[in-house]
Amino acid sequence: MSAFCQLPDCTSGNVMYGVFTNIAGSTTADSTEIRSINYTTGAAGPLIGGKRYWIRKQIGTTWYYGTSSMGVSLVNNRFYIMTQMSNPGPKDIIAIDPVAGSTTVVGTTPTALNNYHFVKLAVAPNGFAYAIGVNRDTSQPANTFNPLVRFSTCGSLPTAGCATTTITVLGYLPTTGNMYKWKLFNGDIAFDVAGNLYFATAAYDKLTGTTMVYSDARLFKINVSDIPSTAGTGIIPMSLISEYNSLDSTVINGIALDLTGKMYLSTRVFSGPQNNPSSTQSPELYVSPVPGTTTKMTGFSSPTPNFSMSDLASCNFPALVLSSSEVRLTGRADKGNANLVWNLNNNQDVDYFELQRSEDANDFRTIATINASYTSQPSAKYSYQDNQSSFAGHSYYRVRATMKSGVRNYSNVANILIDDALFVASGPNPNPVIDRAEFKLSLKSKMTVSARIIDQRGSLVKEMGLNCVAGDNKVSLNSLGYLKAGMYIVEFRTDDQVVRTKMIKQ
Repeated sequence: MSAFCQLPDCTSGNVMYGVFTNIAGSTTADSTEIRSINYTTGAAGPLIGGKRYWIRKQIGTTWYYGTSSMGVSLVNNRFYIMTQMSNPGPKDIIAIDPVAGSTTVVGTTPTALNNYHFVKLAVAPNGFAYAIGVNRDTSQPANTFNPLVRFSTCGSLPTAGCATTTITVLGYLPTTGNMYKWKLFNGDIAFDVAGNLYFATAAYDKLTGTTMVYSDARLFKINVSDIPSTAGTGIIPMSLISEYNSLDSTVINGIALDLTGKMYLSTRVFSGPQNNPSSTQSPELYVSPVPGTTTKMTGFSSPTPNFSMSDLASCNFPALVLSSSEVRLTGRADKGNANLVWNLNNNQDVDYFELQRSEDANDFRTIATINASYTSQPSAKYSYQDNQSSFAGHSYYRVRATMKSGVRNYSNVANILIDDALFVASGPNPNPVIDRAEFKLSLKSKMTVSARIIDQRGSLVKEMGLNCVAGDNKVSLNSLGYLKAGMYIVEFRTDDQVVRTKMIKQ
């Protein structure tokens, strides 16, 4: 085995991998190359497989070259990429064997995904690959604009077409606020060892007329418990972790994690205004040890003229990611008040907190500013009581921590019931369902809730009692396999309230 034809390094934690694409769209057999990237220096290594790869896809009479996405599997030591652009049209999923230097088209996306562009791809520790798409047509509904897709990496010996039937849309990313449509345009994803998904993204905004420019850079997280295991059409919860203001107006296109939890971001930096045709783009690499902060890795450069790194990947799954900063918010309603508590593990670095509230999980406004206390201690707990006695329904809260460095980090979003006795916080999951549907119910007090499933004719087909506690409850409706395929209504009833939601039986 030559030094260039080698298995990916998934154990030492010394390197990640970058995929480089010929920005001229080469029509010869050299459009894509894969190289190791040293975590410490940022230096790019030799060609993986000892060669460049011809990555192309034909749609009609048009050829599309190169790729902007890559993941690497520690199960079979293959690199997985998706063909570039081809909108509208299917994309090929290609497995690259770095030892044989060969490529295999293991899957082709279904027609339903023709109008999506996939530049965000990673292989999770469970062995499946995941990708996030963006719809190229802004007239499409926001609730189907950014799908999370999963597909199989086909075990130890991937064969042609082995992943096609496994390509599954699990749901869609949130549609509100700074996550709306093209606000999640470019970027990449990576996983920790527990399977939590981290998503760094560069927004794409309209400047004037039809001129689009890259703007805000941010980091989000999807908890592993919120990633559906089967196909669905629901909204997948996602939390904003931090703003990366130092990378605003750049083209974030890749992230990777090392074993210590540091994050590495590849991007392209403009030499001048983005809307100026004379402005050029230069590839750069950054390391982020804590949320919101970056340091340029000066040892990085693209080894080949006209090639630019378009994605990062690794097969390292850390136990903690950016672990030196985390804000966790919890809350409950009590006699018209929202009692909020938050904890953090780097209290000595915080300048002040802003408690923010929203009525729709979209537009948050600051309702209180709290100075940091106990600043000699690394961890601390804070609390705040928000009087919401005049408000019926539920409110959304988050905490924005402004660090002494000026970086701003965010907590998770807490949904607090103020007046309603019962609220369906999430579910059904999955949707469509096969045999079991899971829900999260929020209640003001301990009570028994009646769960009823009603078919399209209005007939009751299942009923059960649920013993629920005050606060959040995870409940399951099981043994649904006997139901016929179609649409159902799920009712949750208390003595004086009925909440309904739709469920699709597969």
